Amino acid sequence: MENKGSSFLKGGLGCFALFIVLALLAVLFGGSAHLDFGGVVLLFIIGGIIGLAVNWIYQKGKSDASDEDEEF
Repeated sequence: MENKGSSFLKGGLGCFALFIVLALLAVLFGGSAHLDFGGVVLLFIIGGIIGLAVNWIYQKGKSDASDEDEEF
């Protein structure tokens, strides 16, 4: 698997950015949002795991596609 660290970082930051966007939308429509340090860490870890899973699926598909090309 290539780029494990990069995938984890992109997934974590992407999940955090999605939270910020949803929190801003909630505040704009009259709601409230709260974020503490533990929540940020947990959100980053969950996003990182999702990023690793997506990278694993992508790399698996990439290797399967290159295997099929060699058969023809």
